[in-house]
Amino acid sequence: MSPNRALQRNISFYDATNPQEALGGVVQNGSITEANFLDILGILLVVDGVSPLRAQGRMSNHIVSRRDVPLKTGVYNIYCDASIQISNEPWIQRLVSRFAYREKDTFRREISNRDRKCVISGIVNPESSIQAGNWAGFKAAHIFPLEREGHWIQYDYGRWITDMDDAPRSSKISSSQNGILLLAHVHQVFQQYLISVNPDDGYKVVVFDLDRFGLDGKILDPLCRSPDDPHHASDELLRWHFRQSVLANMRGAGEPIFEHDFPPETDMVGEILAGHYGQERFDLDITDRLR
Repeated sequence: MSPNRALQRNISFYDATNPQEALGGVVQNGSITEANFLDILGILLVVDGVSPLRAQGRMSNHIVSRRDVPLKTGVYNIYCDASIQISNEPWIQRLVSRFAYREKDTFRREISNRDRKCVISGIVNPESSIQAGNWAGFKAAHIFPLEREGHWIQYDYGRWITDMDDAPRSSKISSSQNGILLLAHVHQVFQQYLISVNPDDGYKVVVFDLDRFGLDGKILDPLCRSPDDPHHASDELLRWHFRQSVLANMRGAGEPIFEHDFPPETDMVGEILAGHYGQERFDLDITDRLR
């Protein structure tokens, strides 16, 4: 059974005109501020015209404002003079499997040499290990998933890559600007959109699951994002990943967290096809194996 993103939420929000059906929610570990919450509502909710949204605690009657203070847990009613709709912006699923993310040697080498540590946790690969070429436990992570290159090309995300101006558009997805170095377990939850970085709030790390690894509220290491480095991680791609994480974790009941560690002798194809987004997941997996 795949994990459910909604089960551990400690914040939920509702249209004040329909207080029985949640519009969404989130696990608050402390890093989401009131100002962040209002920005996130702007991603998740669509209203007619320019009518402003107002979020108010159902029990406390506290009105959420643009303050840099942690959003308190609980239930919030959303008020608006116009009708409120949940955004239908597409969520882009990505693979988490033993076949996924076979990084090109060049990509892995460039990311490792630039970052030299997990840029979210801060765990450093010792210099002696670097000199020995030992990067065990670290992964060069694509911010935008490699297996969704067709989507990348369709929407011209290569325009956000500035260090490969003369490269064919399709190859820009492997630019070091589309990568950061992470510990292997952090890489997995990054792929699942359970952790992300908000480049519009000081590069703050936000954990959308229970913060088992103590990463919520950390700051993305400046090594990977220095504007003086032409190969720095792209703010636009970090922003894309954060927005996708909001959609995955906070909209409605949330998107599924896909099973990827199948026991031996499991009918993996059958399990995938029977689940959410089954055919799409299957097609992505086949494409990745053939890459």
